[in-house]
Formats: sequence, structure tokens, C-alpha cells
Amino acid sequence: MTDIQARLAEINARAAPVIEEQARLIGALNKAITLILTVAAVGVLTVISFAPTEQQLKVDALINQEQIAWQK
Repeated sequence: MTDIQARLAEINARAAPVIEEQARLIGALNKAITLILTVAAVGVLTVISFAPTEQQLKVDALINQEQIAWQK
């Protein structure tokens, strides 16, 4: 083995744990971002699903106010 090959093997041996750690951190970051986006999407869909209900509650409240006003 030549001197250059020996130095390259030494550099690769020192770099391997760092590269593995970086890959692990990138995977964890990817999972965290996926979780955040999933929770945000669920939140948006939940708010959107409440919109028709809220509109119906407003209509019912207005109808009830009118009925109370007419009963006086």
C-alpha cells in the first residue's frame, strides 16, 4: 500500500463516524419536519371542518334572537 493510500484510509476511518452521525441527524431532522407538517395539516383541516358548523351556529343564533324579539 502506498503512502497516499494509507493516508486516505486513515482519513476515511476518521471521517466515517462523523458521516454516520450526520446521516443520523439528517434522518431525525427529516422525521421532525414531517411530524410538524403533519400536525399543521391536521390543524388546518380541523379548522376547516369547524367552519360550516360555526356558520350554522351563527344562523341559529340570529334566528333565536329574532324569535325572542318577536315574542316581546
